[in-house]
Parts: sequence; structure tokens; C-alpha cells
Amino acid sequence: MVGENSISCQMLHHGAAASSSSKAVVLIPSTESLSSSPAKESEIVYSSDSILNIARPATIQLSGNDNKETIWNVYETLRTSTKANMTSSNAVSTVTARREITCVSLVHTPKLDGAVNDPTVLLCGFSDGTLTSWLRSSNAWKERILVNDCDKEYGRSITDVGGMLLEDGTSVIAVSCSSGGADYHEFGNNSSSSKFSLVQIPTNVVKFQTLQSKTTLLLIGTAAPRYNKIHIYRSGSQQRPTYCGSLAGHEDWITCFDWSHTTALDYLASGSQDGRIRLWKFEAKHTESPPRVQPDLAGDLSDGESRAEEQDDLEEGESRLEIFHDTRVTSVYLEALLIGHEEPVTSVSWHPCPKSIYGQDLILISSSMDRTILVWGEHESGIWTPISRVGSAGGILGGSVGSSLLGFLNTQIEPVNGTWLLGHGYGGALHIFYPDLSQGESVMDGTLSVEERASLVPWKAMSCVTGHFDGITDLCWEAEFGSYLITVSNDQTCRIWAPSQADCGEAWIEIARPLVHGYGINAVTSLSTSDHRHMLISGSDEKEIRAFDATAGFVKRLDMVSPEDSNEEDSVQRVERAFIPSLGLSNKATAADGAEEDTSMGFSKSGSKLPLERDLGSVSLWPEVGKLYGHTSEVARLTSTLEARSCKVNDSSVHADVLVASSAKARDVETACIRIWDVKENRCLQVLAGGHKSTVVALSFSPDGQYLVSSGKDRRLCLWEKKSQDSQESGSQDLFSLCAAIDSSHKRIVWGAHFCPYKSSTFATCSRDGSVKIWNTCTSDTGNTEIEEVFQFNPTTLSANNKPESVTTVAFAPCQLKGGALLALGLENGLIELWKVPIVEGRGSELLPEFLHSIPPQQCHASTVKKIAWRPFREGSSKRSLVFATCSSDNGCRIFKVSTSSTQ
Repeated sequence: MVGENSISCQMLHHGAAASSSSKAVVLIPSTESLSSSPAKESEIVYSSDSILNIARPATIQLSGNDNKETIWNVYETLRTSTKANMTSSNAVSTVTARREITCVSLVHTPKLDGAVNDPTVLLCGFSDGTLTSWLRSSNAWKERILVNDCDKEYGRSITDVGGMLLEDGTSVIAVSCSSGGADYHEFGNNSSSSKFSLVQIPTNVVKFQTLQSKTTLLLIGTAAPRYNKIHIYRSGSQQRPTYCGSLAGHEDWITCFDWSHTTALDYLASGSQDGRIRLWKFEAKHTESPPRVQPDLAGDLSDGESRAEEQDDLEEGESRLEIFHDTRVTSVYLEALLIGHEEPVTSVSWHPCPKSIYGQDLILISSSMDRTILVWGEHESGIWTPISRVGSAGGILGGSVGSSLLGFLNTQIEPVNGTWLLGHGYGGALHIFYPDLSQGESVMDGTLSVEERASLVPWKAMSCVTGHFDGITDLCWEAEFGSYLITVSNDQTCRIWAPSQADCGEAWIEIARPLVHGYGINAVTSLSTSDHRHMLISGSDEKEIRAFDATAGFVKRLDMVSPEDSNEEDSVQRVERAFIPSLGLSNKATAADGAEEDTSMGFSKSGSKLPLERDLGSVSLWPEVGKLYGHTSEVARLTSTLEARSCKVNDSSVHADVLVASSAKARDVETACIRIWDVKENRCLQVLAGGHKSTVVALSFSPDGQYLVSSGKDRRLCLWEKKSQDSQESGSQDLFSLCAAIDSSHKRIVWGAHFCPYKSSTFATCSRDGSVKIWNTCTSDTGNTEIEEVFQFNPTTLSANNKPESVTTVAFAPCQLKGGALLALGLENGLIELWKVPIVEGRGSELLPEFLHSIPPQQCHASTVKKIAWRPFREGSSKRSLVFATCSSDNGCRIFKVSTSSTQ
């Protein structure tokens, strides 16, 4: 029993893939030199849906004394306070039009570069045209809404955003790119702002840069059908940007920029969808000639072809553009044309300090949709060539996004010392690579060429940052001990997350992907028992329920990552791994019909004992051991008697029963039935018909297996009671019968129901009407079982119309509070609340439900909470904290630890 004095929550984990946008990831340089620094390592910031995730490296302890490994762990999330454009949301309901962050960038600070007081400011662009900034001060982030035209029509999606911080440290200049052009915004330190258009044709990339000549340039890359240009402006803090001219040459959309410099020269790398990279040299000289006035032709497409041809006719070494500023002129030359990628170039990044490894001042890294990351160096002949190939080939050839790498959207290198490399794969995984410095002494040989040096320092693939890249529909804990968390999603994958001890506390890692499907997966439940652990079943849009059994490789991996949670030795005969067949969706235990796997040579070798993204999508699959047929429409919900026993009740005689209940999407009485299954025998035991008229979305067994509660879109609350052994022996084949029902249990759709794990007569329901109700089962004077409403309450959070926010899921904690039960609520706006609910036998109690704690919004979801599940709490497991997990349509799953002031 947990004491009631105070409750606090700590977020242990947030798992979500990065958005599939090439501008969704940015690196914050290490601030180790700052005494008040919030981080001693460079940080990764990436967007998922409308959330910003901030990740740092952590060292975890694997089984064995010397087995330590570095992983990247999301320790903080930033949740925007802006709201979706209601007009656009009502007009467009497709997944592709949902509101999300499309680009993130680090604000340029030209006056403060290299100073110890450089602030950290991030700019975020949204798919509906919203623009916000985040400022980190005193280890805390503060959001500022720059553009949020929620009352207007659906805005244009921002493809890239660049910013510059002015001398006062608070005013910001921002340039946003979209299909409508490039807009220039200036935001003062108060609410004042100004805006005007720079370019009137589609634009795709923007970058601010201060040259060594102290001239600040603004570069904008276009995304026109043909003859795309890099438009260059000279930017100043006190005046509008001055147009300087354009650089032509790219034949398709310009996708990326990056800057570097040597002792006296500045270099620009630009990439394009034409598969080419161009290197531009900026050389500044003093001049006595007056500045030339360049007409602003950034929005003029009529002369695009002729101007492109003019630049192509220039002699080699001839200046392509001259930029005048005061007494200086900066000449721009085409330094090199890099050809090597077979698909569009998605990003370019200069190595910050390549001299010690490669012996050159300039080393460029690029990524492409051809699934490669190339390291470029200048040959002795002066020609730029790829000197190293980085990447994580693998997975299933032609497979879905969850089982294969389709290409890299972005690559960035650690911005201070270049100690690691990040590759953002399509599908959201962040691939991490470290250089192998085991032959570091040989690299110091000054006679080696850059190619020879690169071959001595290969890049090794390390553990990835992974997560779902579409809305998570369901989750559950491993039923026997809660050793790991299982999540399923509309991204057609099932993923398993296991805890590991780390220097930052407890870190959660994706260790397996049992199922990579051809359909969105709607439901999952664990069937792990003491006799046969590590089984699960899933339901998806294909109408059938599939059962899976773990592989021997998974058991070994779980023991390596979580030795404390592996418990007793596994005695079940298991295959080493499973295979996806070339045709079909059933994972096989043999490779006879397995699909062809990518074994391409020349990619980075693994330097990790943990599974990489390429392994998770293929090697970590579980074999399918059974199918359950019966539903005639998409499976909507699954639950089991094992899932109900998060707190074991040792005095029940029905614990040996392992039953599964399932429902399907329905619009009539016949389809709205509930099916009871015996998975071990692979058969349907009973069809519970006549209880509902529409989709059942709420299902929960009582912990003793005696009751099943159901509800859904028809708002009807049904209680199904298990028949006694005598009734079954008398000839009736039915296990359950409808013993009680309430036609309008709530005013609107009932989203969730959950039995108290230590009180089989008490359960809770929640609804879109914003109410939570506590019910008791009781026996009437006639001996019939009835449902009695005990309490009704509303969350403290209010919706936009000042009414209680819709409650989408409820879950009782497996450990009792002093004076009541701990109940977690998940809301439609993504917030989470904890309440204490009195456990009473009937109405009339003077005790009332009591609000205890609200999870801070920054640690909550940005969209509807789909499910809350508490980690099983067993007698004798006093070392384990009270933990619950949540999932949401914002693609994220979160794990929280609940702490109390005392334990009784």
C-alpha cells in the first residue's frame, strides 16, 4: 500500500521516430566550456509529429562486468502550445495533411560566434505555416509563438526556416521557405513584428552565414521546375536584406547548404535533387570601386534559362558573382562539381576538424536517397572524389519502411570535433556512426594519401535512435513479470522496449521488432506465462488475429540488456530467428521461403552488441505460431485475462485459464460481437452476441477472470459473467453470459474501461463527454448480478470550449494508495492526470475522488492518448518502482516512474 502524502512523476523514456522530413534534425554544439552548461556533450534535437525531442548520449551496462555501450536517450521533450488551424483540420482529414513540425534549425548568432554567452535558440516550422522559437535559458526552454494564423485558411507548409539573432540577444530575423516563396520576418523583443516577401517562386532551403570578411549573407535555394538558383542577399541588423545576385547550375530542386572556411576563404556546398553537389569558393578582397547595384530578380523566372546558360559559358576560374560590401568585394567561384550519388542529394555537411584524421582542411559528407552517406576529399590531382562510404544497408529488399532502409534524408556530423556522425533514415531512425580509431597511429603517417587515411579510419555503426513513425494504437506489458513493453502502430510494426541500467538512471531500448506487417496493427496483448514466456497476439486491419512466439535470439538479447528482468532460465524450445516470406505476411521459422535480404558490401560494419535498425527489421522477427479466424471486419481491440492480473490475486481458482477477448469494427449487431478465444488450442470458445450495435473499443477482464466489461460507440455498458463450473457441466457450452447492461452509461462514446487489479468488483469507464465513472458489481435481492454507479468526476483540464476535456483511456495502478486506488487518466489533448479513487462497496460514501497530480505538459503527448498501462507489480518486487506507459497518435510511447513520499 502506497502512502498518500505526495506523488511525483519522472519521465523515463520517450520513444518516437523523427519526422520524415530532411530538415527535422539539428545538432546543438557541445557547451562544455560553460560553467552553467546544461550539457557537456553535443545534443541531437529532432521532431516527431509536433514534439521536439532532445537526446544525449548515455552509457548502459550490459550483462558482464566490462560490457558497456553508448546509446542516445531522449531526456527532454518540448511540446508546443500552438493549436491546429481548425478550418484546415475540418477541411482536410487525411494523414498527409495532419499538423506536424516540418523543419527545425539552430538560429545563427553572427555577433556572438565563439563567445561563451552564445544563447541556444531553435526555430520550428509547421506544416500549417505556424512558426515558433525556443530559447534555452538557465537550463529551461521557453517557447515564443512567432507566426500562428489559426484564423486564416490552411497555410503553406514550411519546407525550411533559417534565423539570425540580433545584437540585443532577443530580437530574431527569420526566413521561411514554402511553395509560395520565401518570407522575411523580423521579431522584436516585444510583440512587434514585420514581414515581407523575398522570393515569389517555390523555395526549399535557406541559410544565414557570416563570412570571415564579417559580411552576413542570406542564401535561398529555389525549387522551381527548371534552372534553379541560389539567391544571395546581404543581411544587416538595421536594414532590409540587399539582393546581391544568384548562382545558377543546379538542374533540379536545391535541397541543402553548408558552410566551411579555411584561413582566408569561405566555402559553400550545395546539393540538389539532380544528384550533384557544387562547391563554391568565396574570396574577399579590398576594393576602391563603389558598390554595384544589383536588381532584385529573385522572383523573375522569365530569364532563368538565359541566365543559366550565361553562367555555363563562363571560363573556368572566372568569377560567377561579385558581392560588394563597404570597401570589400567578395568574388564567388565554382570550385568543384561532385558526382557520385545515384539519387537526389538530401544533405551536405562539412567536417569541423578533419586535419588530424584526413590530413586536409576540407572534408565534405553528403547523404542521398540512394541509401549511402559519402565522405568526400580532394585528390592530389585537385578532383573531389568519394574516399569513404558510410551507411547501414540491410533489412528486406523491397520490404516495407519498417524492415528496410529506403534512403537517408539527412546527415550531420558532431559540430565541435566531428567525433560521431548521424544519418537520418527514411522512416525516422537516426543512425549513429563512430570512427574506428584503433589504427590512429598509422593515420599520422604524413606520406599517406587521403584515400589511404580514410581506409584506416572506417565508420562503425552504433545503436540507433528508433521509434514508431505513425500513430501508436495499442501497448501492453509482458504479462508475467513486466520485463518489457510491447507497442503496435499504424506504421505496420510491433516493437519491444526493454530497460537497461545507465549512468543517467534507467534507459529503455528497442530490442526487437516481432512483427513487420502489411497492414496497420490495431491491438496487441501479451500471453506470457510462467510455463511459456514471451508470447503475444496482434490484431490488424486484415481481420485475423496472429500469435507469435519469441526466438532464442530474443531471449539472449533480453538477458544481455536486462539481466535483472530475464528472471528464470527459459526451457522452451525456440528457433534462432524468423524470416519474412517473399509472398505473404506470416513470419516463418525457416529460411526456405524467406525474402531476399540486403547483403550489400561496402557499408559500415557494426560496432555495437545491440541490434541496429537493419537488424530490427529482419533478424529480430518472431515466428508466427497460429492464426485465429472469425471476425469479418478489421480487428479493433484485444485483451486477455493475463493482462488483467497486473497485481496477482493468489486466492482465485480460475488463474489457470488464459482467455482472450477480441472485438472488430462494426456498424451492426452481427459484426459488433465479442469473441472469446483459447489461443493455446487455436479455437474460438464463444461468440458474445447481442450486447452491442456498434464497434466495441473498451474491453477489460476482471483480475479473477469472473467478469468481462465492454462498451464502445453505442455507449452501452455490458457486463459479461463467467458461468459457474456446475452450469458448464450441465450441458451449456457457453463460458460467459450477459448479466447486466446500461444503455446510456455516458453521454458520448465510451473510450475506455478497466477493472481494479486488486478489487474484482470495481471498474472505471471514461468517455468523450469528459467524465470518468466508477462502477461496482453487486448482487440484487433476486440474486442477479447488477452494475451500480458509485462515483462520477471530470478531469481538471478544460477543452477549448471551457468544458471538461475528453477522457480517452483509464487504468488502475496495481498498488493501492492509503484510502483508495490510484487511477491514471489519458486525455484527448495528450495530457495525463493521476487521481485517488475511494474503494467503497456502494453509494452514499462521504469520500470523493481526489485529484493528485498532473504530468507537466512538456512531458505529455501532443495528441490523443490511446492507452495507459501499468507495469505489473508482484509481491516481493519491492525493488521495482511503480511505472506506467502511455501511447498516442503523436507516434510516441512514454514511460513514467511514480514516486511517493512514503510506502506502507
